[in-house]
Amino acid sequence: MTRQPVALPAERGRALEALSLLSKKWAPTVILTLDHAGPQGFNELLDWIPDVSSKVLSDTLESLQEAGLVERRVRSESPLRVQYALTDAGTDILTVFDALGAWGDRHLERATKTVLLADGDRRITEMYRQWFDDRYTVTRVHDDEELAHHLEGADAVLLDVGLPGVDPASFVEAYADRTRIILLVADRPHLSLLEVPCDDLLRKPFVRETALEAIDAQLSRIGESSQARERASLTTRRSRFESLYPRERLRATDSYRALVDRLEAIEGTDE
Repeated sequence: MTRQPVALPAERGRALEALSLLSKKWAPTVILTLDHAGPQGFNELLDWIPDVSSKVLSDTLESLQEAGLVERRVRSESPLRVQYALTDAGTDILTVFDALGAWGDRHLERATKTVLLADGDRRITEMYRQWFDDRYTVTRVHDDEELAHHLEGADAVLLDVGLPGVDPASFVEAYADRTRIILLVADRPHLSLLEVPCDDLLRKPFVRETALEAIDAQLSRIGESSQARERASLTTRRSRFESLYPRERLRATDSYRALVDRLEAIEGTDE
């Protein structure tokens, strides 16, 4: 028996053509990056999309130019400098991403949690990615702009306190209601971090099991009350600092005494 092709309405056929273009792995990422960051040079795009290779990025840009979504602009002849930017058609297609995002919010449940690794050292984030990507969806970022760009949808953030352009206290204050935050320190944490209400604090270097235990603990508590979260944060920070500093020095610190007083007040309400 010969199968006859289904006669789709013309508008559905055009939709399939558009989806075929966007189904190429890196095409949507390049489009959204150019929308967010504006016109970019080739190496700048590599910095924005650290997991794509030079060849794949070059092929992706070529296909998007052929489709009329991206244009190549020559900024100077000597030395030759070019930038890539969205065309009017490329800007128009952003409404498709808006619609898909809204649909996903209504109908999709993520099978895995997303962990954002924020550290200025790319070798470190790559090592962490290899540790975690069999359990989580992992995104790597290396400065404040990348962090802001990829923060949406992250269930947990591992943030090195030395990340360029980021103040840990301000970040926690701004984003704690959106994600779980684990701060990473390269040395014994400064006592000022006692005042930063992060969910956990890890001292580098640490082993894979320590990091997984910390992340799992945070993700398992998503949805808990704000008081329960605060109590867990205070308890964890108290324990971390008591393991690193003499108790006498901590007791002489205003921020430590304030932390202990707040923890005891919360524990008192549980009785």
